[in-house]
Amino acid sequence: MSMAVQTSYNFGFSKGVAGGLYDLSDHEVATRQAEGSTAFGVGVVTGTNKGVDVTVPTSESTSADFEGVIVHNSVMAEMDMDNRLEIEDKRTVGCLQRGKIWVKTGSKAVPTYKGKVFLITDGDEVGLFTSSDDTATKIELNACFLGVIDDGIANAVFYPAIPASAVSALVDKG
Repeated sequence: MSMAVQTSYNFGFSKGVAGGLYDLSDHEVATRQAEGSTAFGVGVVTGTNKGVDVTVPTSESTSADFEGVIVHNSVMAEMDMDNRLEIEDKRTVGCLQRGKIWVKTGSKAVPTYKGKVFLITDGDEVGLFTSSDDTATKIELNACFLGVIDDGIANAVFYPAIPASAVSALVDKG
């Protein structure tokens, strides 16, 4: 007796998941509270209570306001009836501040290996990451892309921010 077996499939998995760690290299994740709704793999900035709240950026946000990227599995969340996944207001979240992670990218992002990472601060794609040639309102971050887009996400590495006072001290000693 012979049986038919399916040997080809039309479904493929992306290389990562938005907000998922890229690898297990050294990284730092801070615990924060979401101020407003957000999602995994998006960038957030300092909220009302510094060191406590994070929120999506606004057009007034600066690079110094950047708190990190919302880490997947830092909070339990389920898809709603419209197949959307949102982290609700006042939920505790993990924010990757340093390390490698899969981030959500804007529709006009064209990441290149070691290309600069920018955070979109205005419009429909606020909180998503993009490249330098995108005309969206954006701020430059202390980060670089490690690859190209795969299904709306890209891998990036975020470095610790260096306070302006520390940079000035280094320059003065020069």
